[in-house]
Amino acid sequence: MPHIPGHTGASSFQDWTPEWWSRTLAEFEPAQYYSAGRGRDFGRQSPGRQRYFENAYQDVLKDYYGVAGEAMREGRAPVSFMDFLDTDPWTARYSRLPQTARGTTGMMSSPRTRFLYNY
Repeated sequence: MPHIPGHTGASSFQDWTPEWWSRTLAEFEPAQYYSAGRGRDFGRQSPGRQRYFENAYQDVLKDYYGVAGEAMREGRAPVSFMDFLDTDPWTARYSRLPQTARGTTGMMSSPRTRFLYNY
């Protein structure tokens, strides 16, 4: 078996060094996204937010690419995806959704009146 930097030679995942896992996390964007503390906290607030967090990976990644591209065009170093996730991109994006997409309709606070009885 060829030598892999950071691997101790055994076959279990427990034998990989912490440095290897840190490098892997830094390069694997889905793991960064789904393990982001702010995102997980956002998803815990309601079932609708949880569904949104689970399905918004591609949209948030596209937003990150846009922010990174703008920085590169301006000659600045882009922030890492992990730092971008710390800016909490879910709340602003979620609040722009229509009520039906968020699972709320406003019907509970203002129910429709079906019949008006004038006696």
